[in-house]
Amino acid sequence: MIPAQAPWRGPFLLALGLRVALAVLLHLFVSELAFAPDQATYDFFSGWLARYWSGDTLVYPGKLQAPGPKAYYYIVAALYYVFGAFPIVPKLVNALVGALTVPLAYDVARRVSGRDPVALRAATWAALFPSLVLWSSQNIRDVWIVLLIVYICREALRLHERVTVLGALRLGAAVLLIGQFRAYILFAVTIPILISFLVRGRAHLVRNAVLGMLVGAVVIYADRAAGQDRRLRFVDLEALQEMRHYTAVGGSAYQEQVDISTPGRALAFLPKGLAFFLFAPYPWTIRNARQLVALPEMLVFYALIPSMIRGVRELLRGRSPGALMLLLITLSITLGYALGEANAGAAYRHRSQVLPFLLIFAAAGYEARRSSASQDADLPEVA
Repeated sequence: MIPAQAPWRGPFLLALGLRVALAVLLHLFVSELAFAPDQATYDFFSGWLARYWSGDTLVYPGKLQAPGPKAYYYIVAALYYVFGAFPIVPKLVNALVGALTVPLAYDVARRVSGRDPVALRAATWAALFPSLVLWSSQNIRDVWIVLLIVYICREALRLHERVTVLGALRLGAAVLLIGQFRAYILFAVTIPILISFLVRGRAHLVRNAVLGMLVGAVVIYADRAAGQDRRLRFVDLEALQEMRHYTAVGGSAYQEQVDISTPGRALAFLPKGLAFFLFAPYPWTIRNARQLVALPEMLVFYALIPSMIRGVRELLRGRSPGALMLLLITLSITLGYALGEANAGAAYRHRSQVLPFLLIFAAAGYEARRSSASQDADLPEVA
């Protein structure tokens, strides 16, 4: 039950209502291939797995025997096993998962800024931002990844404030789980957490070093548990080049022929890759209805960029390890996708993984500007 006095209660209920409504509308009136064609893949193989569990087929789905993260297939299969193979069920569950990101974003913003107005604004924006609503209403795994990224940050911030065994276990479990959704997110999220523990201060140097080593051990185990053949392969430029080649399909593909397999070529492409990941689809490149749907959000996002920059400056000015951790996570995910992405549609979708943090920075900058303007207004006029 949601406490009546919880400041995030309103944004949470708003987020849940929007996501459920959109999930139902899209399910009834829009093809699953319109925004996220991989919905059909999750539906097919998860349904197959549910039938295997029920004994309706003796053949195990071959796709689930291949290497790579499988957590979302098992989640959808479990829902189909219990409730029947109705695609609306995982969509409604994802709507709830997306809404749960809102109170987590509130808590993270409050802990790094120390200000309730910043936290409430960040939570409200996270509830309303169209892409966060859209990807929470589809039968895809992205919403779970966003939730886990924000949850891991919240648990790391709580450990910064007070170390408990239960808190360490929660963080470790979340790190293990996120590797089962997208293996390459594992290092982008956890390495900044390790750094934040190590730079937190000399007063608890030994304790922080031990915590850092424990998180590092969990990361290594999670990487192995994800069933990957080559450690740290997503830090490998040649692997990122393979990712670019894999995503360079469809009408929204961009810079398909770029080679980033060497450090020099990667650095040369990085500014262009960052621009595409953060700002695509550009208003002047819109060619279809799906891209047109993204236009209002992109215009708002562009308008918030000055607030994001100011927010980063304001939060880092307080020398908070938590703010540094958020910034490093945002940068690591952003840089990885900037180099490995070659599709504007995929960039728009994957940007949701850092969007809660960008909105936290924007909220901090917006509130700082409002506070400064209010102080200027209160100054007496000079005759």
